[in-house]
Amino acid sequence: MGHVVSGITVLCVDDEPSYADLIATHLERNDEAIDATGVTSAADGLSYLDEHDVDCIVSDYDMPGIDGLEFLETVRARDPDMPFLLFTSQGSESLASEAVSAGVTDYIQKRHGSQQYAILAQRIRNTVERVRAKATADAAQTRTKQILDATSDAVLVSVADTVVYANPAATELFGAADSDELRDRPLTDLVEPTADGGVETVERVVGDDRTAGQVRRMIRTLAGNSVQASITACDVTWDGNDGTVSVISDRSDTDEREHRLEALHEATRHLMAAEVHNEVAGIGVNAAAEIIGLDANAVHLINDDGQLEPVAATASARELVGDIPTFEQGDSIAWRVYERGEATAVPDVRLEEDVQNPETPIRSELYLPLGEHGLLIAASATVDAFNEADIVAGRVLAANMEAALAAVERDKQLRDREQELSTQNDRLEQFATVVSHDLRNPLNVAIGRLGALKEECDDDNIAAIEQALDRMQALIDDLLLLARTGDSITEMETVALGTAVEDCWEVVDTGDAALVVDTDRKIQADATRLKQLLENLIRNAIEHSATDEQMQSGGASDYDGPGVTITMSAIPGGFAVSDDGSGIPESDRETVFQSGYSTTTDGTGFGLSIVSQIATAHGWTVTLTESDAGGARFEFTGVDVVSEE
Repeated sequence: MGHVVSGITVLCVDDEPSYADLIATHLERNDEAIDATGVTSAADGLSYLDEHDVDCIVSDYDMPGIDGLEFLETVRARDPDMPFLLFTSQGSESLASEAVSAGVTDYIQKRHGSQQYAILAQRIRNTVERVRAKATADAAQTRTKQILDATSDAVLVSVADTVVYANPAATELFGAADSDELRDRPLTDLVEPTADGGVETVERVVGDDRTAGQVRRMIRTLAGNSVQASITACDVTWDGNDGTVSVISDRSDTDEREHRLEALHEATRHLMAAEVHNEVAGIGVNAAAEIIGLDANAVHLINDDGQLEPVAATASARELVGDIPTFEQGDSIAWRVYERGEATAVPDVRLEEDVQNPETPIRSELYLPLGEHGLLIAASATVDAFNEADIVAGRVLAANMEAALAAVERDKQLRDREQELSTQNDRLEQFATVVSHDLRNPLNVAIGRLGALKEECDDDNIAAIEQALDRMQALIDDLLLLARTGDSITEMETVALGTAVEDCWEVVDTGDAALVVDTDRKIQADATRLKQLLENLIRNAIEHSATDEQMQSGGASDYDGPGVTITMSAIPGGFAVSDDGSGIPESDRETVFQSGYSTTTDGTGFGLSIVSQIATAHGWTVTLTESDAGGARFEFTGVDVVSEE
């Protein structure tokens, strides 16, 4: 069962059309969870918001008509919590101060290079996750209030010794007209301090890493009467503040209440420590039976075949049902509730049209969805056996189980990713070692001998050799940097493809080969690494234009047959480098990009691996196919095309 990370929809507003789309493209490229759309004015942005739901807005400031801050004001009037990031080249302290005062979520100044989009994508993810976390916390607090409102015990929530919440039972216990009469009172007005005259009530009873504490206190009603009570307290977060919830009950009920509270905390702790789905399910069925009293219950989780498969059940459930069934899509009450995602108590399952087994011994059932993961189902042989208190308590347990299942999935993804990164780092380190040792050592020898040669004679070829050796040194340094920093590009600039490939042609031993530049396209790229990519493609085409026998006898530079023609051309969304050589067999095209793979006896096998790494670092896709002349054709797509001259 896979865990799908929720998507993040982003609206990008910038009066420069190409830049609005460029921002959206870069955001999607830097974070696969982002789905971005670009528009060219605040008015268009407002129209888009009329018809679409978005999670975040990224807007320029200096725009005709409605500027960024006016746009923010209109958005805030619609949705005060909407994340709004001002992404502008108009940077000043006064503008930043004005933006903050207007309620902007974040203020980011535009800079050169693609790294700014990675930062922007991370800021968006962080902001949206905070908003979602707050919404989740608010929903959890709403559910908590529902639970506290339904309990028969008096409950007070206090922050800094001041009452901020009182449930109906507390209103009745203290003789108040309504809960408002109890709110904002000092807690010491209602619960007497310690016997030694201290001001502590119950807010300090939770300590020493305990989850809850219990004290006996006299409580005072608004009529002035004193009542001996047992108070169980635990720490809570209430409206974002640290607080304490105090459950006030008769002393006769204290032991049972304490046991249930501690049992629920203990079950939650075990749930969050679980490492696999089945462990979460097992803890859940036991907690449902022992804490809530749902004796006959089972947990069904979605399996790889899309079925609700039973993975844990109590003995009472098996005695009642026998073999716990697996539910297929659309064939049962269980599947209906799973799709709707709402806790449901069915008074008599035999009266439901979609009951799976009309002859079932079960009469009533309580269905508690576990998000996308599955269901917790409690059953009874009695009609209408589940009340509102069962539903409320069951929802709390189900929410904790859902969080635990999600945590298990996240941990698995992290472990898989760590393994993938470890393998990748090992491969890159091996590559770097080969480049550093096997290439740099002979290069240093060549540089040293060239220095001695310069002292002995004056030859025009020495300067050319020295230039080539310097270029080799620079290439090795850049390749080592690429290998040891992974797929990262920090500096992007506008590069003319024709100029780049012609520069590379000058530093490669091309022999009788010919270059055809059939494009004047400009792209966004790291110029140094793009040239490394092109030089490797040129060398690959020239080296493989000769047969293996010719390569073994003298190398490509000594081959005096017809030279290969290499062509640089534009394609939709990128560029292509093709040749009219012997080509690469179709059976080898999936392996040629692997480190160490070579079809020649003296090749290092790293040329096309470097090509693939550089393309990946840019976010491009490289595809190897056959050229029109029967040679090799490397196509690069997903490229940021700037212009055609």
